[in-house]
Amino acid sequence: MIRWLALAALVLGVLVLTNTSWRRRQIIRDLAANVEGADRFVDVGVVLRVVVQDVNGAELIEGKPKLRVIREHRFGGIVDTKLAQPDIIGPSQTPKIWHCSEEQERIILHPDSEPLGQLVYGSEGAGKTTAAVMWTYLRWLELLGERREIGCTAPTQTRIETVLREFCLQFSPAWFRYQSSTGTITLCDGTRVRLVSTYRQSKAQGSPVQGFNWSACVRDEGQDQVDVHEDIESRGRSAKDGKYKQLITATAKDDPTWRTLRDQLDAAKRKDGASLWIRRTLFGRASPFIDPTFWDSKEKTMSRREYDRRVLAKDVGPERATYPDWNREQNLITVPEIGWTDVTAAELRANGPANNLLVGHDPGTLWDVSLPMRAFVKNQHYQAYTRGKHRPFWVVVGEVNTEQSTTETHIAKFLGHVRKEWGLNLLNSSGKTSPDAPQILVRADPSSEAENRTHKSIYTQWANAGVRIKPAAWNATNTGHGKVPREAGVEVINTLIRNAAGETRLYVARKPDGSPVAPKLVAALESSERDSDGKAENSRKGAQDVSHWPAALRYALWAIERPRLKLLQEES
Repeated sequence: MIRWLALAALVLGVLVLTNTSWRRRQIIRDLAANVEGADRFVDVGVVLRVVVQDVNGAELIEGKPKLRVIREHRFGGIVDTKLAQPDIIGPSQTPKIWHCSEEQERIILHPDSEPLGQLVYGSEGAGKTTAAVMWTYLRWLELLGERREIGCTAPTQTRIETVLREFCLQFSPAWFRYQSSTGTITLCDGTRVRLVSTYRQSKAQGSPVQGFNWSACVRDEGQDQVDVHEDIESRGRSAKDGKYKQLITATAKDDPTWRTLRDQLDAAKRKDGASLWIRRTLFGRASPFIDPTFWDSKEKTMSRREYDRRVLAKDVGPERATYPDWNREQNLITVPEIGWTDVTAAELRANGPANNLLVGHDPGTLWDVSLPMRAFVKNQHYQAYTRGKHRPFWVVVGEVNTEQSTTETHIAKFLGHVRKEWGLNLLNSSGKTSPDAPQILVRADPSSEAENRTHKSIYTQWANAGVRIKPAAWNATNTGHGKVPREAGVEVINTLIRNAAGETRLYVARKPDGSPVAPKLVAALESSERDSDGKAENSRKGAQDVSHWPAALRYALWAIERPRLKLLQEES
């Protein structure tokens, strides 16, 4: 309206200044064309300059370190917005100048030859959000004129506002208009970018992204949006040619649920075996836009734990972690079909014939937990193992949990799993487990004899189900149940996770999708903290208690590994 009022004022002025009707009409046409052209023809060109820090370079960005351009890319041009399908009709005359690092360049370009999904895992201040906005620009050009919608999500409204500010900083005002009531950026060709906060006060609320149809999507701070992952994946049903490009930016977070999703994205494959996602990393120290002295100061003023998380993008556990050396990259493993020899039977031979699976069992008021595991050696070490010159490593190969149920229910569920998964403890024609058939050995909480939830001891119920069960420890005279000292038991597990020499002898197997086969165990190892007095697993039992899973691990391995480690200590 203001623009047309201005035009009217100009026309009136022209009419006053001239008496020539032909001249009046010509001036009016020229003015109208200029006003229409300002709306119709929009220059959406960009020159993306890839830069590195160079003390001999130039100050390309005010207040930033000196930079040197190593290459540049040109995109976009002049768009005719009045066409039935708006399109680029000519080269850019006044392109926006953008700068990015070499690491950001790969993220922004995202060619069709690469996986449709990118997980950008980086440190704070590395330029993840800037790269995400530039990435969105290129997705817009791929969809230009089709009036499709691109999703942009963040975990909170505050974070959405941060992303919006970055759009306003990088995009020319002529390119778009923003409608706050819908959180929508409408670009000059009709393409929309919908900004959505995924925050929900409770799980009872519907998904914030439900009902949208997106052709591409960027998630900012994806580590805080795990609960809407499936919903966002579903938004791409109408993507052009089925190519639903996605970008997730994320910062390291001490959260097992996030780590599991991250690992699943890493492992996701198409039917032809090609990866669906690729992980990229942005490090703050590698950014050419930040002076190195800034990071040097952070290293001096931050704790090592926070520096590792914020600057080096490392996974860190709780500050008082009970199992500080647990690391998914190190301790989650895919069991190969060849190359390893299963020595479980040899490790359990002293406890009876045909034992092919070790199980740690912890019964509790809320949870009953059973962890099956196997022992392996690599083929090249097998001969040394048979001579007692090499130690095996253990792999947790599953997890069975029952919540607020009876021991009988738990045993039935666990045996069903064991029979289906490994063919152990199968019943003969008389409905009993043959003593010579392959079976499991359960090591349980030594103190459970005192529990009597179903009027039979827990040990008796396992035995009545045809399962060999022994206490995790015997007393000093070897005549009754003993005790697994908590701190000593934790030390055994920590030593198996990774000893001082850097050796690892305890793993958890991965599923084909990259997630752990024992998710609650992994979550417990990653989240267990010592109390203010430094004591492990000393918190009150309750719904938030995660001690059952590490306890089951200790019960399984104490009688085997504690003597072995003690002998090594004596020898050294």
